[in-house]
Amino acid sequence: MAKPRIKHYLINERTDDPGIVIEIESLGEYILFDVGNIRRLDRHLLRKITKVFITHTHMDHFIGFDHLLRNKLGKPHTVDIFGISPIADNLYCKLQGYTWNLVEYEPQLVFNLKQWNEGRFEYYSYDIKKKFAKDFIKEEKAENDIIYEDQNYRVRFAVLDHKINVLGYSFEYKEKLYLKKEKIKELPLKGKEIGDFKRFLEDEKNRGKNFQIAGKEYSYEYLKDQFSYTLPGYKISYVTDVIYSEENRKKIVQLVKNSDILYCEAVFLPEDKEQASKVFHLTADQTGKIAKEAEVKKLVVFHFSRRYGKNSYRIIEEAKKIFPETY
Repeated sequence: MAKPRIKHYLINERTDDPGIVIEIESLGEYILFDVGNIRRLDRHLLRKITKVFITHTHMDHFIGFDHLLRNKLGKPHTVDIFGISPIADNLYCKLQGYTWNLVEYEPQLVFNLKQWNEGRFEYYSYDIKKKFAKDFIKEEKAENDIIYEDQNYRVRFAVLDHKINVLGYSFEYKEKLYLKKEKIKELPLKGKEIGDFKRFLEDEKNRGKNFQIAGKEYSYEYLKDQFSYTLPGYKISYVTDVIYSEENRKKIVQLVKNSDILYCEAVFLPEDKEQASKVFHLTADQTGKIAKEAEVKKLVVFHFSRRYGKNSYRIIEEAKKIFPETY
């Protein structure tokens, strides 16, 4: 069965600022994970960005927000941003670095922020018509590890250690149920009835229940097998700027388990593990071990230290020794 049409890739070369793009053209969804140097991205793509997930606000993960802002001005836009405290303050300070005395002539531009802060989600809005004032909307307890979800996909997170708290993310495109067009014609269903039938099959809670068609009862299992098919989901995980500790390892493995693609930093070679530990980053073999334990299908490594120059290819080679499906 075909995979969902999702395009994803690193923003920069492996020695440059971290970040990935996920494009789902059929949904009109264009998503960034981190906004370091994003000048390589086409301005038409930047204007389409709908969501931004920030791991933390070190410069190489956040400096590109200004470039994103510049490309959003001039047309009505709403951008949803997600991150960890103190990103609400960081974002406000970014926006207040400019003078907004002519905003009455600008199309509406709003940044909505969802911030994780010590077990709670805090919501803020920054509206150009209010000169990007930091408007607190609400807060709620974080009941689970889902920071965003709609009918098509969810994004999970884990709070990780980089000497500050940072977020790791997993993007999970949900599996989709479709009706078999030719088979469905065999059933005496029309209009709204077909919609009710599809919703019945989509809900796994209906296992063991029956659905009535023209006065006859049919089991959920029979109807699902005979009249529908399911396209599998797709999982893309993104982890960067973390130390290799037992706590981090467990959290990362749980978050990225069975990913189709894991984008994970591999900053140093194994022989430089002391330096890696000192600056709270991963070595290539540590990244490979995480990918192997998490049983991901493919590992893409990045955020290479520039100290290796033309020898940075060795990082991929070292990760491959542990996890052969490394790229």
